[in-house]
Amino acid sequence: MTSQIGPLLMLGAGLGFAIAAVATLDPGSARRMGPGAFPLLVGAALTLLAAITLVRNLRAPMDWHRPDPLAVLAVLGGAVAFAFFTPLLGVLPAAVLSVLATSSVVREFRWPWKFVLAFSVAAGVWLVFIAGLGIPLTAIRGL
Repeated sequence: MTSQIGPLLMLGAGLGFAIAAVATLDPGSARRMGPGAFPLLVGAALTLLAAITLVRNLRAPMDWHRPDPLAVLAVLGGAVAFAFFTPLLGVLPAAVLSVLATSSVVREFRWPWKFVLAFSVAAGVWLVFIAGLGIPLTAIRGL
């Protein structure tokens, strides 16, 4: 049963995002997506992945491993860094700082590659959300 805790949490989070998006935000249409479309899609994707994981775990249960407290703190720190620095610096520097905070505990991944990953993620954020979808985000505050 302990191998099901993570997927059950994912399922709850996905359903929560999807339900909250539908209940409070306008999803718009396929042609003109509203502010609720992205949270709805993310919630639906998370719910689907959690359901697949739950079914796979029922067929062949996974081994239970204790979570690494540093990894949990790094992921939490990455999310906090993104939320804190986006209004102050813009979405691209916040994405870089978030990836650096999250990847800081991966010892097998050297720092030069962590910077390559961080700037690649920032470039991907710019390409998808700013250039591709035209979302009016502040890329870099002050520019």
